[in-house]
Amino acid sequence: MNESLDDNRSYCRMLGHYVPFRYCRTVNETLPCRKIKDCWFERMDIENFIGENYTDVEIERIFTVPSQKITTLVDLINKARNNS
Repeated sequence: MNESLDDNRSYCRMLGHYVPFRYCRTVNETLPCRKIKDCWFERMDIENFIGENYTDVEIERIFTVPSQKITTLVDLINKARNNS
């Protein structure tokens, strides 16, 4: 993992303040935030960084949009109903 960029800072639109790159690349269960491209594309070659440091499976996991909590709850309720 290339950690040489970790101390660089950029504005996080989700948090509303500046954060170090280290935070952005580890916030999602040691994987990058799914918005990392949006925040860093002007400061570095973020596409190249991602391609060199993560597997295809990790990249898919990084950029998969999480399901809404209500959808997850409804799915869990339906599964519970079907199992009883």
